[in-house]
Amino acid sequence: MNASSIRDALRTFGPAWLVMIADVDVASIVTGFQVGATWGYLMVGVMLALTVPLFVIQDVAGVLGTVSGMGLGTAIRQLYGRRAAQLASIPMATADVMEYVAEYAGIAVGLRLLGLPVLPGLLTVFLIYIAVAWSGRYRHTEAALLPISFVLVAALLLTVFMVRPDPTRLGTSLLSPWPIWRPDFDYMLAASVGSVIMPWMLFFHSGADARKGLRPKDLRPERAETLLGAIVSELLMAATVIVGIFLGQRVGDALNAEALAEALQPLGSLSRYVMGVGFIASGFLALVVISMASAWGFLEAVNFRRGTLAYRLTYVVESVPAVVIVALSLSGLISLILDLMAAFTIILAPLLYMLGKIASREDVAGEARLRGARAAAYWVMSALVVASGLVALAASL
Repeated sequence: MNASSIRDALRTFGPAWLVMIADVDVASIVTGFQVGATWGYLMVGVMLALTVPLFVIQDVAGVLGTVSGMGLGTAIRQLYGRRAAQLASIPMATADVMEYVAEYAGIAVGLRLLGLPVLPGLLTVFLIYIAVAWSGRYRHTEAALLPISFVLVAALLLTVFMVRPDPTRLGTSLLSPWPIWRPDFDYMLAASVGSVIMPWMLFFHSGADARKGLRPKDLRPERAETLLGAIVSELLMAATVIVGIFLGQRVGDALNAEALAEALQPLGSLSRYVMGVGFIASGFLALVVISMASAWGFLEAVNFRRGTLAYRLTYVVESVPAVVIVALSLSGLISLILDLMAAFTIILAPLLYMLGKIASREDVAGEARLRGARAAAYWVMSALVVASGLVALAASL
């Protein structure tokens, strides 16, 4: 790699990496813990395998934003008109609310780990979040919370090193067949898929690349960044599964806040507090990123102008039911998170379809349009994502 290539990579670096790392949020970490505690080493192979659909799908979102200069929400409105955009905004808004629920649920788990009253804590987090969203100071919040989130990730990796996973069983898990049509496995598989490929990621990646001003000449470093982010994020998710295996050996597979306090074994009595603070910081960071994704998805689709009252009130309207749902579900927060992760795989269906159709248009993406082997890979991976949720639903009936 020459000096010019390095400069290009540094100039374009940011959106793809952030979307992948923000994907390892509190809801995803909890899901990794639970699937590891329930299904053991088999789920390590599952998480690593999900690197492929994660990259294939996010690559298309990144190419759309880089080549066309449009986020997915803007593209839908400009290409198909106001009425189609309003129709498409329904699954977008639904996904936003579900994503907020998952993050507030993770924050509630963090509050319990710290021994803080959950309802006042949730209300405080909600008010701070609305203040951030109202002011638009997302970047300041990211700068403050990213280091805290990295502390949690570092602690998880240290735990993986300390618990010393069995290399033989780890290797075997990569080749073991998946017991499809077992309802308990299918549910955990769908939750794993949903924890890795979330609706907000499509809007954030395409919108962030467009806002950063990337152009077709930036496509190669942008795609390399997407691939690197996909590999790193799935290695981190595999690490959460290994920690979940350790938790399952100590406390069984019925995880709750008290069980999660055991997760960071090397930290001893500090484990509860590092996990609690990390969950709250990770959840709040995800709220901020989801807000930006919503701005480049739902709000652009319905053409709400940045800074207007309607634009700002959307964050309140979407967040209030999320907080209420979490407040009413305090006895089953982890189950709530898993249900949402599994449901994401089905909610993604119309969004994946729209992304694929738009990215396939020559007048949008030119020579970088979705075609040939890339198109086949995208549609197969998208179908498998949605199928994981449908199989889990069918197997449970």
